[in-house]
Amino acid sequence: MPFELTIVTPEGEAYQGTVDGIVLPGTEGEFGVLANHERFLSPLKIGALEIQTADGPVYAAITDGFAEVSGSEVTVLVDSCEMQHEIDSAHADAEFLAAEQALERAAGDDPERYRHFESALERARSRVEVSRKKPG
Repeated sequence: MPFELTIVTPEGEAYQGTVDGIVLPGTEGEFGVLANHERFLSPLKIGALEIQTADGPVYAAITDGFAEVSGSEVTVLVDSCEMQHEIDSAHADAEFLAAEQALERAAGDDPERYRHFESALERARSRVEVSRKKPG
């Protein structure tokens, strides 16, 4: 039984449609949502999101945020969301290498600065992961 999914960023709606399910990167691990799921609010971490549609899976790279789940709809609120078709694979690979090198150089730096580079590496990693998934 399908339900409505809306992914919202500060720039507006990144995705809106009727879906069969979704797999989200929760802070406590990945979790799936199907229609008529129990209501809850969950924090999300940077990672890959899988949208299950009648035409096959659709993937996106998201940053941290929240998912609000109710029986007939899911709303995902994140700072950014890049759909798979929007990600240039070669650029994502280069960005990952640059983020990895920046993190290595930041080792021993101020902990806050180091966390910033860790976060950049996680974003780059999720973009690479999503760009390499087989589209539906």
